[in-house]
Amino acid sequence: MSIQNTHDTWGQLAKLFHWLSVVMLLAVWGMVAWHEASPKDSEAYIQSIMLHKALGVSLGTLMLARLTWRLINVTPRPLAAPAWQQMVASYVHGGLYLALLAMPVTGMVMSQLAGKPISLFGFFELPQWLTVNKELAGDIKELHEDVFWPLLVLLTMAHIGAAIYHQKIVKDGLIQRML
Repeated sequence: MSIQNTHDTWGQLAKLFHWLSVVMLLAVWGMVAWHEASPKDSEAYIQSIMLHKALGVSLGTLMLARLTWRLINVTPRPLAAPAWQQMVASYVHGGLYLALLAMPVTGMVMSQLAGKPISLFGFFELPQWLTVNKELAGDIKELHEDVFWPLLVLLTMAHIGAAIYHQKIVKDGLIQRML
């Protein structure tokens, strides 16, 4: 199997980017769940949000690499499907890329504007490049939590639902292209 995509299948690197994104997204979501379940200002509360931020920045970086790889590589031809399904699939994929980039960006901007550090797993902190503005941080927090988060959940569910539809109903081998 080639590292690069072909007109018929995704290459090994595209598959690695896909599944690593899945694992990292689950980890980011897991840190939010841990954070919300922890007593306010406890060690777990602080640690979970720091890990959430570090994983979020890492996922954003991975998404930039993934998009770059997709732009410089061949994209496999879509499987036979009605034009409307191909259009919806294109919008869902584009929306996922948008949401998976917007979440880390709004998270970083929100932290910066709030004057809160972003440590990358304790190795180093991102420099403070924005002037603290707590009111604007609150607005960005609303975008992060109330716009992009539900969008990401909705698009993820649509993506998974379509994969299950292709696997169980259409039985066209779509999932095998990403395994």
